[in-house]
Amino acid sequence: MTVVAYYLLKVIICSGILFMYYHFALRNKVFHQWNRFYLIAVVFLSVFLPLVQFTLPHSSENPGTTIQLLQVVQSADSYMEEVYVRNQQPIDIEYWVRIGYIVITIVILASLLLSVFKIYRILKKHKIQPVENIRFVSTNEKGTPFSFFRYIFWNDKIDIHSPTGQQIFQHELVHVKEAHTLDKLLLQLVLIFFWCNPFFWLIRRELHLIHEFIADQKSVSQHDTATLA
Repeated sequence: MTVVAYYLLKVIICSGILFMYYHFALRNKVFHQWNRFYLIAVVFLSVFLPLVQFTLPHSSENPGTTIQLLQVVQSADSYMEEVYVRNQQPIDIEYWVRIGYIVITIVILASLLLSVFKIYRILKKHKIQPVENIRFVSTNEKGTPFSFFRYIFWNDKIDIHSPTGQQIFQHELVHVKEAHTLDKLLLQLVLIFFWCNPFFWLIRRELHLIHEFIADQKSVSQHDTATLA
């Protein structure tokens, strides 16, 4: 438990540093695609970098500040491993923390599975119309219109041939073409195991906003082009 907690702490610190750079240096920029891929990279780096083990050979008697800092991190890793090996006795508080962590993980996983099941149920209840590279599903379900991978779930109450309907359709079409569902699914899967990391929740929120910015920007330009044609 101690080693896992220390790993989670390193993930939080790593993601926090990288997210702070995004927040102060990139967040207000108009390079939405770059910000999207940067935030996804932050997630991967934060999860895998703390797992990297390294040694620092040096011959200098007075190593630089950077080397000293890395040596401290390496020493801390060794210390936590030693503490874990020595502390084999079960502790009640650790047991209940572990149970609580697992319960919350299961709840988040169940929420994801429930969302996927609801989409599957909609697909089974309604006719799917292939339109070029997408699958169009006409329905009256709450929360529509929305997209999921190559499916666009449309609300029958919205006239797709109206200017508003066309703009909404182009908006969802951009989500499909840009594969935004993959980003959302990736973050949701990561949050199942790393729900205790507040920066991953912030990244998920920022990615959602970036998706909407991209969809708005491209759908408006495509709608204007179609109007001119």
